[in-house]
Amino acid sequence: MIKKKNSGRFFGVLLATMYASLIVISLRHVWPELHIALSCLVFVILWIGFYLAGLWVIVDRPAELNRKFPISSHELRRRRKAFYDWLDSRGRHW
Repeated sequence: MIKKKNSGRFFGVLLATMYASLIVISLRHVWPELHIALSCLVFVILWIGFYLAGLWVIVDRPAELNRKFPISSHELRRRRKAFYDWLDSRGRHW
C-alpha cells in the first residue's frame, strides 16, 4: 500500500520532471544558442522548485486545500445554499 507521503513524493517528482522539461525545451526553442550547461542549471532549479511545490500541495496542505476548494458537487451546493441563506438573512436580495 502506498502511503500519502510516498504518493506525494512520487507526484512531486512526476510534476517536477514534466514541467521543468517542458519549460527547458521551450526555452531552447526560443533561444537556440543557449549553452547546454545553462539549460541544465535552469532544469535543476525548476525541478527543485516544482518538486517542492508538488510536495507542499499534496503532503503538507491537503486539509486546508480540501476546506477551500469543494471537491464534490454536493459540497458546492451546500456552500452555495449557505451563502444565499446568509444573504437572505441580511436582507439583500438580487
